[in-house]
Amino acid sequence: MTDHSMELVSVPVGIAYTPYETLSDAPHQGFADDAEAEIQIFDEYTDALSGIENTIRITVVYWAHLADRTEIVGEDGVGAFARRSPNRPNPLSICACTLLEIDSTTLRVRGLDAVDESKVLDIKPALQTER
Repeated sequence: MTDHSMELVSVPVGIAYTPYETLSDAPHQGFADDAEAEIQIFDEYTDALSGIENTIRITVVYWAHLADRTEIVGEDGVGAFARRSPNRPNPLSICACTLLEIDSTTLRVRGLDAVDESKVLDIKPALQTER
């Protein structure tokens, strides 16, 4: 059997502050809720925000820290790779949301489905089909 273990290192670039305290509070898709949230970008990544003011929709990549990493098959028998659940071996989540305002290193957004205090791993302009 092949050894698939290898160390992967991800460094958070910020933290999301949302109104959702638990996974069940958060919408299954960000577009299903109009709630606003803030993303605080850490100081060492401030320069990475250059030009983001020209973007209306962003894709936020975040770590679903409250997810159940052992649930690879749901109660309905559907596997983690066939569903959009945060419960998966590596709970990387992505969400396209609307960028409302930028205040220094704080982004105010609408439609982010992350639980409060989720670590943000990356931000990208949304693909045209996600806009």
